[in-house]
Amino acid sequence: AGSSMQNYLSAEAMMRLTTITGHLLVQPVATRGVPGKTLPKIEVLQAFATDPAWAGKPFWMLNVLRFKAEGAGSSEYDKYSDMMRRDGLPKVGARIVFSGYARTVIGRNEYHAVAIVEYPSPEAFIKMAMSKSMEEKNTVRLQGLEEQYLIPMRPGWYHIDRAAPEASRPFTSFTAETVHTTPSGFVGSFATGARVGQTSASSSQAEAFVKDERIGSTNTVWHLNLLRFAGAAGRDSYARYAKAMGGKSGVLSQFGARSTLASDCYRSLMGDFNFDQAIIAEYPCRDSFLSMGASSEYLEAAPFRHEGLEETYIISCLPEYVDRGQASPQGAP
Repeated sequence: AGSSMQNYLSAEAMMRLTTITGHLLVQPVATRGVPGKTLPKIEVLQAFATDPAWAGKPFWMLNVLRFKAEGAGSSEYDKYSDMMRRDGLPKVGARIVFSGYARTVIGRNEYHAVAIVEYPSPEAFIKMAMSKSMEEKNTVRLQGLEEQYLIPMRPGWYHIDRAAPEASRPFTSFTAETVHTTPSGFVGSFATGARVGQTSASSSQAEAFVKDERIGSTNTVWHLNLLRFAGAAGRDSYARYAKAMGGKSGVLSQFGARSTLASDCYRSLMGDFNFDQAIIAEYPCRDSFLSMGASSEYLEAAPFRHEGLEETYIISCLPEYVDRGQASPQGAP
């Protein structure tokens, strides 16, 4: 597999690669893109494509998307997505396993959508990348896309076949006035070690989350957590936090929430930071998440999360499409 990938990725070919959402292609010189934002980091792409730990194996590509014009560019991007579903992905045996509207709750930048695409191998990914037919699709893509994260990760849902637990705790109905004044481990600087806008939500982020009519007050939400640990000590600290969250009697279960994804990440092909893990937590509604964050149990555990993370995002997603046909990742408990 390594030698065949080297053939695909000659120096000349690598200079011609650019990215679509989770798919690479030959790109005309006239196209304007920004390396690391709408174009790949060539050295990271080459390392991924030739990494023996990933070669020949299925993987999931995580796409975290920011559209132009404060989200209005999504209409142009949707045209590109339709093209990919019809004749881009099927040609290499790839498929979408998750997609949905999104909003950043915690993190440096605002994002508007999340999608996960399954590829049979990095080789298939590069085969589509080098397809001449992708040029037209990429032109459409760039008309709507401001920037994105593009992150290979290990495939498979985390016990998605299990029913979500019944909540044993009541939910508070949060408003734009109360969401940033109520002590919370997720919002503001109430928890020890919280870094507002980085590991906890700012007032404006929290208010926008509560006001988001598309997220709504009754919809099930999936929260994508991108985790970059603060070294080995940070990983240990986060493990203490995770222990309090998990299990049948853990804080997540008390509020009717559960994990649906827990995957190790490769370096970001696009995006400012690399992340160690991607986790998705499912909540029965927005107030479940906010009520959990305001609980005494969560406030007690939250400092371990803040201490453990060097960089993170929590991005609230509507699970508009989910392919539930994937088993738990190998080795998942």
